[in-house]
Amino acid sequence: METQREPKSWAMIAIFGPKVKPVEITSKLGMDPDYFHDYDIKDINNVSLEPHWQLNSKLGPESPLNEHIWELLKRLAPVRRELKEISSLYATCLYASVEYASRATKGIKLDKRTMLLLGELGIQLEILPWLEEDSQTSS
Repeated sequence: METQREPKSWAMIAIFGPKVKPVEITSKLGMDPDYFHDYDIKDINNVSLEPHWQLNSKLGPESPLNEHIWELLKRLAPVRRELKEISSLYATCLYASVEYASRATKGIKLDKRTMLLLGELGIQLEILPWLEEDSQTSS
């Protein structure tokens, strides 16, 4: 019988939309993004992508999801008022990628404080599951 373990995870906060100006987001928050692009980036059909500003969790995949989220929120804490204002103007989402590999993987539970703070800051939450490659061949 397998013992349950924490799922591997990763998280990032993205601010995006047709009117987003990544340079202005960087200036307003006073921090550099881990990734950004403006309308100059095109998809495979040569269509411009919506501007995007992104901050990634610095933790590794073995860290629990709550720790990824708190790592991001702590980095943004000094500019939470500015972030809340930005979130009222543009789509702002915390994307969480979580492994759902096998029955040995525990479920995901976010604490109340995390959910309350995300909501207060105007940040949506989207959880994107992924399947561990090893379990695809053993299932």
